[in-house]
Amino acid sequence: MKHSGSIVLIFSFLPAICGLALAHSGATGIVKERMDLMKSIAGHMKTIGKMIKGESDYDADKVVVAARIIAEHAEEVPDMFPEGSIEDPSKAVPEIWRDWEAFIELSADLGTHAIKLSNVADDAVDVSGIRQQFSAVGKTCSACHEDFRANQ
Repeated sequence: MKHSGSIVLIFSFLPAICGLALAHSGATGIVKERMDLMKSIAGHMKTIGKMIKGESDYDADKVVVAARIIAEHAEEVPDMFPEGSIEDPSKAVPEIWRDWEAFIELSADLGTHAIKLSNVADDAVDVSGIRQQFSAVGKTCSACHEDFRANQ
């Protein structure tokens, strides 16, 4: 199947999105702020993902808005991780600060891929026009979670 990678990628987000509600209980301060930021990113990915999966109609305007918000949030990510802020219920791991440059690079990549998604959505007539770029955004999220997040 030509698009099976995109489908697998979309379904890989579901446990993370569903677990966010439970993960926020007890969070305070910067940990809560970043969990809320990540929840927003996940929600916008879910909105686009529903279009990719055919669960909702393609709406270029919604994709553009969602992708731009993801890009804006990507710029905020580094500020949400002051050194050592790993208190429960945070899933952040110390590797973030040990490899800060890689963490910053992934955050920048997320923003770059999200902006590209916004741009291609403007010209796309259906999900086939955004699928590849949506996948790039998702892969960036996954890469960061793989390296810098405890047991998803």
